[in-house]
Amino acid sequence: MWNEKESLIDKVALVTGASSGIGASIARKLAKRGAHVTVVARRRDRLDELVQELHKEGLYEVMAVPADIQKAEEVQHVVNKTINRWGRLDIIVANAGFGYRSPLVEVDLERWEELYRTNVHGLMLTLHYGLPPMLGHGKGDVIIISSIAGKEVIAGGGPYSATKYGVNAIASALRLEIIDQGIRVTTIQPGAVATEFSQVAGYSEDEIRAFSSKVLPLHPDDVAEAALYALEQPEHVNIPELTIMPSKQTKRFK
Repeated sequence: MWNEKESLIDKVALVTGASSGIGASIARKLAKRGAHVTVVARRRDRLDELVQELHKEGLYEVMAVPADIQKAEEVQHVVNKTINRWGRLDIIVANAGFGYRSPLVEVDLERWEELYRTNVHGLMLTLHYGLPPMLGHGKGDVIIISSIAGKEVIAGGGPYSATKYGVNAIASALRLEIIDQGIRVTTIQPGAVATEFSQVAGYSEDEIRAFSSKVLPLHPDDVAEAALYALEQPEHVNIPELTIMPSKQTKRFK
């Protein structure tokens, strides 16, 4: 009989953007479900803190590999190190990304390039190097963390939305292309989440407080639970897309 609470035991997962927020929450929950987890991000100190935290709980099958997913050789290194340690790769959680708010006519081109290279190109590199080992044994899951910004555009949100529409297109095409090869693809599109995102994207403290006074943002664990929900389905069940929103949020943060 299918037991979803045991379905992740000994699975090997790679989580990008795992130094904080949604990525760290997903990594914690995977480890607590018995998975072997490689956590990836640029901030080595944050990764080390996460690994130490989980080790203190007796969860030793967690490995930190600092890397910049904009760089092909570093992504390849992450995948190789995961395979070398655990022999395979079962789950990719492509979470790395950041936001940037700007009118299009005023966009900082260097910032735009970094946004695209992280959110879109970084995803492509993660899939390019991570998928072949999974396809090799005909089973696995790809969880792609997108955003409600990939479904709805607001003024000033064009740069970020452009990358998330791209992420959604990649996820949709990927699912069509590997649907018969045993790999499930799920895109998760959260609304407002209480992470570092808003500050990095350029929202002021006053704007964040005003929004939060009306809408209680999601906690990263809420999004992580959505990821686990998709991962713990029986193998013949695929959830292609999940949109998860704060109960009182009816539109994008603006």
